[in-house]
Amino acid sequence: MTNQPDLKNQRILKFEGVINFRDLGGYQTEDGHTVSWNKMYRSAQLDRMSAQGAKNMAALGIKTVVDLRFSDEIKRYPTMRHAVPGAEFFSWHDEFQDGLQGNSGEQGDAIKRSWKKSLESNDPAQVREAMRLNYPKKLYSHQAIYKKMLMRLVEQQTPLVFHCAAGKDRTGVAAALILSLLGVSDELIIEDYLLTQGETENLLNSFHAGGASGPQGNSDFQQKLASYPKALVQPVFDADLSYITTLIDYVNEHYGSFNEYALTVLGFDADHVESLRQRLLV
Repeated sequence: MTNQPDLKNQRILKFEGVINFRDLGGYQTEDGHTVSWNKMYRSAQLDRMSAQGAKNMAALGIKTVVDLRFSDEIKRYPTMRHAVPGAEFFSWHDEFQDGLQGNSGEQGDAIKRSWKKSLESNDPAQVREAMRLNYPKKLYSHQAIYKKMLMRLVEQQTPLVFHCAAGKDRTGVAAALILSLLGVSDELIIEDYLLTQGETENLLNSFHAGGASGPQGNSDFQQKLASYPKALVQPVFDADLSYITTLIDYVNEHYGSFNEYALTVLGFDADHVESLRQRLLV
């Protein structure tokens, strides 16, 4: 019989078939508090766990799943619901439709094209620059789902997991937002982001072998991405220091802080921020 792993108060949690699953707890805030363990998790997509991996994840008792992926990704790589039994699901598609009243399919394609086009250059430096410049855009393309995520945390619908495909870009912006609102320093936010590099070192290979072909072998962008020369697409798979610092610099320059971004763009107020801190800090 397989022993149930100890999943409490650990930064990196290993579930067979999932990469980059991490607890956001344990970070110190600048005013001396600590982010609570076992309440917030960040991850890559949750679509191909082993039976044991799904069983182990189910033991977390996750109440809320926030899926930051675009509609086509969700359709091709659906989350394994039995790994998060009873959880409430929120997706980028649904929140975009409710919050911005637009065509989510077209919007998702436009967002992806904004950096996909750089692949046509055959220049890794241009791909890296396009990735870097894409980070601040997520503050607006994902504003509705980020607000929903924060509100579920305020409402104590935890444990909560938020994820995208690799748990790196859309998820990285979300983690920076949460941690900053809780009072965690930019230095620790960067440190958390860079942990992804170690967790996704073999991501390109795993996309080619698994994520590259959907449940029915469907060819999609993940597969196409894995077909490019490795040097060209490596910036897409990297957790580059310049990506996260570009995001932080942008927020500081345009809003002064993530707190002001939340108030200005997401429609948060001071009570929301205070409630978030009360719920998630010790």
